[in-house]
Amino acid sequence: MERHDWVIVGSGFGGCIPALRLAQAGASVVVLERGRRNTAKDFRFSWDPRYLLTIVKALQTEDFSSFFRYGNTLGGGSVVFSGAMLRAPSEAFDALDEEGAPAWPASIDRAALDPHFDTVETMMGVRQATWDEVPKTGAVFAMLFDRMGLTCDRGRFPYEDCRQCGFCEAGCRFDRKKSLLFNYIPAAEEQGAQFRTEADVRTVAPHDGGFRVRYATSAGGAGEVWGRRVIVAANAIETPALLLRSAADLPGLSEHVGLHLNNNGDVAWYWMLPEGRFPEFVHHKGRTNAVMISYAYWAEHRISIHTGCPPPAVISGLDIHREGGLPWGLEHKRLMHSIYRNRMLGALAIGLVPGWGRVRIDGDGNAKAALPMTEGLRAYINRVVGVAKEIGEANGAEVLRTSKDGYEHADAHPLGTCRMGDDPARSVVDPLGQVHGQPGLFITDGSTLPGGTGVNPSLTIAANAERIAAHLATLGAP
Repeated sequence: MERHDWVIVGSGFGGCIPALRLAQAGASVVVLERGRRNTAKDFRFSWDPRYLLTIVKALQTEDFSSFFRYGNTLGGGSVVFSGAMLRAPSEAFDALDEEGAPAWPASIDRAALDPHFDTVETMMGVRQATWDEVPKTGAVFAMLFDRMGLTCDRGRFPYEDCRQCGFCEAGCRFDRKKSLLFNYIPAAEEQGAQFRTEADVRTVAPHDGGFRVRYATSAGGAGEVWGRRVIVAANAIETPALLLRSAADLPGLSEHVGLHLNNNGDVAWYWMLPEGRFPEFVHHKGRTNAVMISYAYWAEHRISIHTGCPPPAVISGLDIHREGGLPWGLEHKRLMHSIYRNRMLGALAIGLVPGWGRVRIDGDGNAKAALPMTEGLRAYINRVVGVAKEIGEANGAEVLRTSKDGYEHADAHPLGTCRMGDDPARSVVDPLGQVHGQPGLFITDGSTLPGGTGVNPSLTIAANAERIAAHLATLGAP
């Protein structure tokens, strides 16, 4: 059997960052990635689902009320995200879990992560966008807040000379978004790390003093590799699914695996702007994330508010409608036709919420996700919508719903399903990412974050991976 010091499952932020640091320390490293290795020539200016599903995976919740999506390509979410890389505010680390206990380990706070935020930002060239880079959509968003005497500012991104094509989440054809394909991955390969694509890992089991990792290939074959130590970093949906598939070989695995699924407080809505009161803009042009972010409601509600330029395919996939109206019919069609281009402004709140959802596996071992509408989640959504309506009313704008019965509240930021903790009875991994009761098995992705980040979680996931990787690199050769 092929043997390595480290086998890493997943090549997103949680996987390729340890790959680089361990390879720099002289370890033999192989990274197994389910998706393909794509470059700019493979990406398309297209929102055709048949194309998108070659670089992302979408998973509806079991009650079909919402969905999650995540990267399915070398580089993981860094290739298909909107680019926002923001430091979690200090208050995020004071969050409580669904039982009212402190969510984060005592040793992890903003100060502990700040040096690792610095490292990631330097590696990826993260910087604050200039005013010249703000799309018209972002400018109109900022005007809503400015007219209320509230603040907005530009976010931070790993972009260079963005072309404003609006296809950020379909893969950047211009190589302007500096995903992991441009920094951590080539640096790790230069140090000898191997990245093996189209390898769908199915199980991890103790074997011969280490772990045997079995995977399926895209051609229908099978492979296996042995690692003295293993890191699982397949994201907050697929990581718990992998552990649950492997549970028979991992005695004592925590009963918390798959629990505490956290949507990072995402709630999406649209404002229907009043005619003639704002500058004209074309809804879907610019960046997918329209740069601007407001913390104006952070102190009171612990939410940040963002805007974007969702493409027509996203619009058609959401049940956007007026409160009390229906998302279909001739009247609705005429409304959308009249307001889509420059009177519909999308917004997303991200806030601090406990993890009320869960991930399980079906009879074939595939991931299933549930995010029930608990009393707490409903109260949070209602509070967010109250803020949206307050902003809308101050600007003569109407809030539009984004799902059949309310507001879209999941999508791209799942967290918490293998959460870190000081108490093995309440968590899956310790603060250094090692699975309780499984020496040599680690998790370094967003599934370990035990609470929401208050902003896009990518930078926090990456910084936490740097923090854990710094420790793993000191372990030395097995």
